[in-house]
Amino acid sequence: TAGGRGGGPGEFTGLSGLGSSPDGGVWAYDFSLRRLTWMDGSGGITGFTTLGPLPPTLNPVGALNDGTFLLKQLWGTRTGHESYGEGLRRDPLAYVRFDREGVLVDTVGTFPGREIMVWDEDGRAVMGTPPYGRNSAATLWQGNLVVGSQESYELEVLTPDGELIRRIGLDSPVRELGAADLEAYIQGRLAATPPERRGGLREQIEAMEMPPTHPAYGTLLSDRAGNLWVSEWAQYPQLPERWTVLDSDGRWLGEVVMPPRFFPSDIGEDWILGVQKDDMDVEYVVVYPLVKPTGSS
Repeated sequence: TAGGRGGGPGEFTGLSGLGSSPDGGVWAYDFSLRRLTWMDGSGGITGFTTLGPLPPTLNPVGALNDGTFLLKQLWGTRTGHESYGEGLRRDPLAYVRFDREGVLVDTVGTFPGREIMVWDEDGRAVMGTPPYGRNSAATLWQGNLVVGSQESYELEVLTPDGELIRRIGLDSPVRELGAADLEAYIQGRLAATPPERRGGLREQIEAMEMPPTHPAYGTLLSDRAGNLWVSEWAQYPQLPERWTVLDSDGRWLGEVVMPPRFFPSDIGEDWILGVQKDDMDVEYVVVYPLVKPTGSS
């Protein structure tokens, strides 16, 4: 156990991510303070990294082998008259590296960001997430960045310096969206919204422009054996259950169905660790055995 609420050393006000580093330690990122807290395996604090002011609104991806840290812009940006355009759009966002001193090292690359809907409301630009809005998905894999736009089942693998190594993917068609999909999305939003806040929600969603196709996938994760795990897309706050596993060369290994209300955080040779919620939304850290077919790796 480490940390507490607050803005001082070892405290957090907006904890938004944590993970392991190549040296066996642990990092925790505070979105509000733009600060990385570094810990050893016992929770003892070994250092801090406060990031520079630009770019803003960053979320963590992970620690790289060279000691730098990779982060992703939460929202893309446009300049000039483009900022006021209405309708469905995707602004580019950047993946950036900072060193342990909090200095921006470079931009690994820019990619299509979160899909948003912009409309005018009494002379004020209002932004919302459209049904089945796609986003940039990424993870660290074999010391590199693997990233995709969710538009097709293709992923790009880049070095920490931004060099494109290869493209990988599956020959899996992306399904077109229709009226039944919109209704299913609306029902999901209504179910996840308290009754007192549902007024006008259906009309607001129906007024939005919907992307032409379903997101090709959801979350990306890598395991300790060098495999890449790609989840199906799930409507928030639902969690994906079906994951496709690709080996270290990007070849299809198989599919794994997770237990309900469980999201993996770390995957080993024969186990999967993650967080599972019960019917009261109480969270538990649990480990499940991973049973592989005979002859698989």
